[in-house]
Amino acid sequence: MPKKKVYIAFDYDDLGVKQNLIAESQRPDCPWEFVDNSLSRAIPDRWTAEAERLIRISDFVIVICGTQTHQANGVAVEVQLAQKLGKPYFLLSGTRKGTPCKPKHARAEDMIWTYRWPTLRTLLCGGVPPQDAALR
Repeated sequence: MPKKKVYIAFDYDDLGVKQNLIAESQRPDCPWEFVDNSLSRAIPDRWTAEAERLIRISDFVIVICGTQTHQANGVAVEVQLAQKLGKPYFLLSGTRKGTPCKPKHARAEDMIWTYRWPTLRTLLCGGVPPQDAALR
C-alpha cells in the first residue's frame, strides 16, 4: 500500500514538533510521508498559491497547535485551504507546557489530539482514537 502524503501546518514557534513528526515518518511501520512544506516566510500571493498546491497533492493535513497558534495567520490560511479543497485534517497538540490553541477558522467540533504514535497512526489511517486521546 502506498504511503499517504501529509502536509504539516505549523507556527514557526512549533518547528520542533514538526521536526519530530518528520522523524516519526522514518519509522519502518509508518504509513505516511511528508510533503515538503518548508515555506519559510509568507510571500502573500506566491505563498498561498504554493501552500494550496502542496495541500492539493496531500492526502491529509496535520495542524500543529501550540500556545500561539490562534495568532498564526499562515496556519489559519492553511486550515481554510484544507477545508476548501475537502482535505481531511486534524489538530495535534504541539505543546507540553501551556494550553494548545486552535487556529482561526478551525471548526468548533475540531478536537485537539495528543501527540502520541498510536493516536497519529489511528487518525492518519482514517480511524477515530479513544476520547481520552483528545485534549478538547
